[in-house]
Amino acid sequence: MKILVIVNPAAGGGKTLRLLPRMKHWLSESSHHFLYEISSTPDEMRSKIMSAPARGIDAILLSGGDGTVHHALPAIAETDLPFGYLPCGRGNDFARNISLPADLKSNCSFLSNPSLRKLDLPSINQKTPFVAVAYVGFDGEVNRLANDHKGYFGGTLGYIICVLKALKNFKPFEVEITIDAQTWRERVMMVSVANAPFYGGGMKIAPEAVMDDGLLDICMVKEISKFELLRQFPKVFKGTHVTHPRIMMATGRKIKIVSDEERDLFADGEPAGRLPAECNIGNQTIRVLAPIF
Repeated sequence: MKILVIVNPAAGGGKTLRLLPRMKHWLSESSHHFLYEISSTPDEMRSKIMSAPARGIDAILLSGGDGTVHHALPAIAETDLPFGYLPCGRGNDFARNISLPADLKSNCSFLSNPSLRKLDLPSINQKTPFVAVAYVGFDGEVNRLANDHKGYFGGTLGYIICVLKALKNFKPFEVEITIDAQTWRERVMMVSVANAPFYGGGMKIAPEAVMDDGLLDICMVKEISKFELLRQFPKVFKGTHVTHPRIMMATGRKIKIVSDEERDLFADGEPAGRLPAECNIGNQTIRVLAPIF
């Protein structure tokens, strides 16, 4: 198999480039033929993926973080090439969501004989695909702060610091949310629409989410005090927050979120426009190289 390895040099604060010599060594033990290319921008990466079929490429291997995967999705979906992932970012939630090995060497090793897993690919407003979670509200504000401070901290500790910063000025807001044919109007802290369990550097926002079941899992945190929000925060890492009486969990295929306030939307850790937003899960899928269990 001829595999194009696309390396994001900025991922993990330059971690990808530092690890590249070792990655090349570990991958060379496979029978596959690997080509390596550096992509410094999302547009450059998408261009390389789009031209890959004409070059006889059989699969794409992304070396970077969750943002690398997110920005590659449109081209991956259009070419229908299977892709693998070598996690070198800060949060690495996509790796958690598809149960990749914890260490990079094992990730390189399983690619010698991977399984091919088909995942749902939902979209926002029928134009922005996402693979893990789309969200608005408090978690979006935390995400914005995390993106602004990438050079200082990351991972779980970084998200905890950003939570404390975001909590200071955050105010709940009113939304109208429609899940398929049912509508609610609530004052909320946040609304998350999940195709996968994990986001935010290991937070298990939707414990029951499955990436190939044709459904989106919704977590709506209704208005609560800042103290209560902070008290519940550690529970998100284990997924035990879902039993709180002010947290509503639901599933659906089409989720529409509307608010009179301007609120930024995020998906897979990246900015994804503003409300109103409609998240749909249709028939579009992507193929991922994953470990055999």
